[in-house]
Amino acid sequence: MESESENMLKIIFEAREEDLARLNEDDEIFMYKDEANRNKKYYYLKNQIENISDGSNETKDEIIKTIEEYVEVIDYENAYFNEKYYLNGLKDGFKLLNEIKK
Repeated sequence: MESESENMLKIIFEAREEDLARLNEDDEIFMYKDEANRNKKYYYLKNQIENISDGSNETKDEIIKTIEEYVEVIDYENAYFNEKYYLNGLKDGFKLLNEIKK
């Protein structure tokens, strides 16, 4: 059973989650770096798959679909861990604040 403080932390996280999801100028600069440019990597990969000479279009489409599903799993996993780390960071902050008050 969740404690009242854990429930409050989740409420705070959910309220901030939308703000954190918006890209600011620094985020956009980061996203266009080669290492983080998902669109660039996606189109490169898709082009490489389409240029496979010994494969049917159906097989190529299946490969692309499988990769997209894999990326969705990674995104889902990242969202879980981001929430976990954010909430644990808040808990640590509250513990520190309580220690300082003593």
